[in-house]
Amino acid sequence: ELRGQMNEAKSLYDEALAIHPAGERILLHMGHLLVKTGRVHLGEKVLRDAVQMHSTSHEAWSGLGEALQALNHSEASDCFFTALELEASCPIRPFTIIPREL
Repeated sequence: ELRGQMNEAKSLYDEALAIHPAGERILLHMGHLLVKTGRVHLGEKVLRDAVQMHSTSHEAWSGLGEALQALNHSEASDCFFTALELEASCPIRPFTIIPREL
């Protein structure tokens, strides 16, 4: 995607989603790619799926806000507000990296 090979990137995201359909990062990148390449309605759908599966993801809410803003939907501001609220409570590093004590 960074090299400008959008069709190849989309194919790889499609393959990744076939293996892991609920993958948050995959859904986010696919949604952003679709919006960036002008397939905004499909990007919105993918990002709505991301929000539905990962409702506490500030990145998913922000991405959905960007898609809705591109479509001039008033709902975009609500998504951005939700993203800001979630980001404020998001840990800087994932809790999974904290070593477990026995």
